[in-house]
Amino acid sequence: MSILIYKQRFKNPNYKSTASKNYAHIRYIATRPRVAKNEGMNHGLFGKLTPGPVTEFADWRDIARLVYQNSKRHITMYRSVISFDESTAEELRLTSQKAWRRYIDNHILTIAKKNGIRVENLQWACALHREKGHPHIHVVFWDNSPEATKIKNPFTPPAVPNAIRRQMIKDTFPDKIRVFGEEKNFAAAELRRLGDGLVDEFEHHIRQLESKRYKRLRAEYDTEDEISDTFDFGDKVLNETADRVFKIKAALPEHGRIAYQLLTPAVKKQVEALIQYLLKNVPPLQEQKEAYVQSKMKMTLLYGGSEDYFASMKDKFSTEADKIIANRILGMVKTLNRLDGEMRSAEYRHDRRQFYMENMLMEALSMLSGLTDTNNQQFEDELKTGGGLSKEAKKELYLKYQDKGYEH
Repeated sequence: MSILIYKQRFKNPNYKSTASKNYAHIRYIATRPRVAKNEGMNHGLFGKLTPGPVTEFADWRDIARLVYQNSKRHITMYRSVISFDESTAEELRLTSQKAWRRYIDNHILTIAKKNGIRVENLQWACALHREKGHPHIHVVFWDNSPEATKIKNPFTPPAVPNAIRRQMIKDTFPDKIRVFGEEKNFAAAELRRLGDGLVDEFEHHIRQLESKRYKRLRAEYDTEDEISDTFDFGDKVLNETADRVFKIKAALPEHGRIAYQLLTPAVKKQVEALIQYLLKNVPPLQEQKEAYVQSKMKMTLLYGGSEDYFASMKDKFSTEADKIIANRILGMVKTLNRLDGEMRSAEYRHDRRQFYMENMLMEALSMLSGLTDTNNQQFEDELKTGGGLSKEAKKELYLKYQDKGYEH
């Protein structure tokens, strides 16, 4: 039998990229290959937003958007995983999504309590991954109380996940721990309490018995968890993107200013083609572009105008978003130029190419996300304070903000 694994992390809510990464994490756990899907659905996300029975969420995007919005409010979105060796999962009869639902429902309050979250403020979502050799469940949970937005520098001491793992071992394997304790001649009172010392000794005993299998399980989970921090863009998209970026790089000078408005028509055409490829093949990027355009249109609609005017402004804002993406692409070209000397011998190894392309896409998403938030906040401020402004004054305010955040 292999020991229970519990791991817990979070992305700092003060970072600009956190909201996008948390959205991506929900998408990943809900839709990745080998996820146990809800009946009749294309994803496997379930959980609780209010006390009561476990709920199958109709659309994973609803939860992803909620997590995204919470991240923007600086609420910490905790990510955790519970994993067993396959034989242990079978012994515990964790062989179906329904069984895992019951299991997490029985243990989620332990996770909440150790993290200082009251049951009435707890919200969570999770999905089962039927990974060969180490089935596991990803859980995203958070504190929905007003106080959760006031935590400026969240920190989870290592003692917290350790205490959660220890308590879950107590609750999952009580009979086995008692047998182990009896063999070690522990007193009956100590057995009833299943003290931490006994649990620690039991866990150490199991690790020693099956150290190779335990180490493999840890390694496999660690690999899995690293993947979960990305948007899971896919090798095909990353490789095609890398090929196109390197062609753009080859067409530009190694030194001097690289900016969108200075590109030759031929290179600009290459950049624009890559933008359209990314928008078509990276849905989160297309969604964030649309959110950016809508945030700009809200301000435009304050001032009125004809349908033709609104259509022209929408096209203008769409072009702005494309320029933001273009400048992230050109920023990556600059990075690659800077790294030429360091990486020439490696000739941009396959894995490094993908790494840089993922970074570029995340930067574009983060930039669009940040500008969208700024636009929405300016719109809210205008609604609160601009009621007494003349139409001309409102227009001046609008023009002041409309072009911030990107290079022409």
